[in-house]
Amino acid sequence: MEKTVHLLIMYTMLVLTLLLFHKGRKHPRSLMLAIYASVEVLTNGLNSLTLSAGSDFFDRFPVLHFIYKPLYCLWVPLFYFYVCYCFSSDFKLKKKYLIHFIPFFSFLLFSLIIWITQGNSYIWENLYQPNTFLSNSTLAVDLLVKVQYLVYNFLMIKSLLHIEKNRNLQQNSPSLGIEIRWLRFIVYGYALACFSGIAITVSVLMKSPTASVINLVSISYFFLFFFAIFYHTITNKNFSDEVKPKPLQLPNTEMQLLMKRIEELMAGKKMFLEPELTLQQIAFELNEKERNISQAINTILQRNVNDYLNSLRVKHACQLLLDYKEKPIFEIMYESGFNTKGAFNLAFKKITGKTPTQYREG
Repeated sequence: MEKTVHLLIMYTMLVLTLLLFHKGRKHPRSLMLAIYASVEVLTNGLNSLTLSAGSDFFDRFPVLHFIYKPLYCLWVPLFYFYVCYCFSSDFKLKKKYLIHFIPFFSFLLFSLIIWITQGNSYIWENLYQPNTFLSNSTLAVDLLVKVQYLVYNFLMIKSLLHIEKNRNLQQNSPSLGIEIRWLRFIVYGYALACFSGIAITVSVLMKSPTASVINLVSISYFFLFFFAIFYHTITNKNFSDEVKPKPLQLPNTEMQLLMKRIEELMAGKKMFLEPELTLQQIAFELNEKERNISQAINTILQRNVNDYLNSLRVKHACQLLLDYKEKPIFEIMYESGFNTKGAFNLAFKKITGKTPTQYREG
């Protein structure tokens, strides 16, 4: 059963990888995912030979086993870079990121030195024997990968939480390469996959009788998780948007009239003073589509809806700060439509260049 599932995953991943290279070759994020997938396919392909061809295959070519093992050290860093492209559409690989590949190159160089100086016979005699130097070195690779799981998942989750915090505070955040909900699926789904991988290693080291079951569940989850990512990427209709930015749209008469209605609504009902005001509520008041309202604000004012509302709130707060100098700032904050001090201070300084206190003092 385990052999069948493993081979199924390998061949399915191979097909998906080829499709990724074909459709996403001009798109950095998709290309990085394809590179990651190709390394995983190569690694799993060599690993599958131990299941299909038996140990005799590596007995004849033991150096292959010793060389493909370092490829595992590429899995997590490559997936991390794919997620970095998801975090920001402006992300670019730089020379400084080569540090992430030090474990791979170190183990690969070590393997080649052993092969050149000792030969296949030495590898064959020691690699598969328990408690030998070479056997322990392959175990070290496996343990290093598990450390990578912990470190890189910490970095990815930390970055995701930082992005979500900025969005909640209505602060400028990098332009995401994908939707935030799908980004959460990728980050937390991968963390769960890595946890299952660690569980396999622990069960094997403890010689648990359930190790094979845990391994089967883990590789099945990996397969379903990555199949979802690959399928979503391949069937994504926005490939052209990633390469060719949308041309700047000039406001037409209808858009200008809609913007005027929006401003009249804000001035008349002062809806912006409601902290939980949504685009849907504005659309309902104007009997207009949410998309049209967002497009009018983006095109005419060159800002998003949240920034537009915050500009009105800050303008209102500025007037209150000057008219009621004895009123506490936190009261003005609430009266201006903000419900957190952090969001108020960030928006105020972004627009005026000063803190509320500095603005009041002149």
